[in-house]
Amino acid sequence: MNDFNNGQRPINIDFNPKKVTRYVAIGVFVVIAIVMFFMSWKDVEPGEEGFVYRPYGGGVDKSQSYSEGSYFIAPWNEMITYSVLQQSKTYTSTVMDKNGTDITVEVAVNYSVMKNKAAKLHLDVGKNYIKIVDDNSQGAIKDVIGKYTYEEVYSTKRTVLEGEMASKLKKSLAENYFNLEYVKIKDVNLPKDIAAEIVAKETQKQRNLKAKEKQKEEEYLANARIEKARGDSSLIISARFKAEAIQLEATQIAKSPQYIELKKWEKWDGIGSPYGESNVFGSGVSILKSN
Repeated sequence: MNDFNNGQRPINIDFNPKKVTRYVAIGVFVVIAIVMFFMSWKDVEPGEEGFVYRPYGGGVDKSQSYSEGSYFIAPWNEMITYSVLQQSKTYTSTVMDKNGTDITVEVAVNYSVMKNKAAKLHLDVGKNYIKIVDDNSQGAIKDVIGKYTYEEVYSTKRTVLEGEMASKLKKSLAENYFNLEYVKIKDVNLPKDIAAEIVAKETQKQRNLKAKEKQKEEEYLANARIEKARGDSSLIISARFKAEAIQLEATQIAKSPQYIELKKWEKWDGIGSPYGESNVFGSGVSILKSN
């Protein structure tokens, strides 16, 4: 009582439940607004294309696509993204050629999702779109390879085969919103007996080449002995140099298979292939295998 008498006034707290409720509601609203603001920013990564899915109004928006960057959309909507980068898949298929011989080929297919078509791809096919690429690729490989013989597959018709497969795939993939970048035959696997036959044929060719060069060498040496007996020194020297040149060429062949390739190109007349009918795609690349 003395304190009150000394002139001090009691503390009077004005507690208004309505005001407190209002302040709390404003605070909660501000927090929610801040959270929703940050949740509304969606990222599209480099190499991706995005589109908006609106579950409460319109579904997938096919009218607008989004390239890489950050975008503000309502937090209850979803940004769905698809990769539009080039992708590659290798298919190994055992196919019967037109004569009934089983051959195994490895074919690489490079493709990408068409730009501005990710939303349609999502609606028509979905995220598991690789099955569409698989089915079309394997079908094209079997259809094209089956029209040729195994000799044509592993040698002379490689470019033709790749072109035909690309033509079939380009059309079928485009119908499903894909670009075809390229088709490449990576490997050919022939039956064991056929592979052995081809290797034996190539080995015999090399033996014949060496025998032919040896015969030339002996002929030049014989001519040199004849000319020596006649006493014509200039012809002796010419024959000797020719024999030495043949010996040098035989040495180069033994040391470096690439030297054989050089001689093939030197003798090529621009018609057909310098590798003949039994080449394996050219440039000395041997990819023959046996099952």
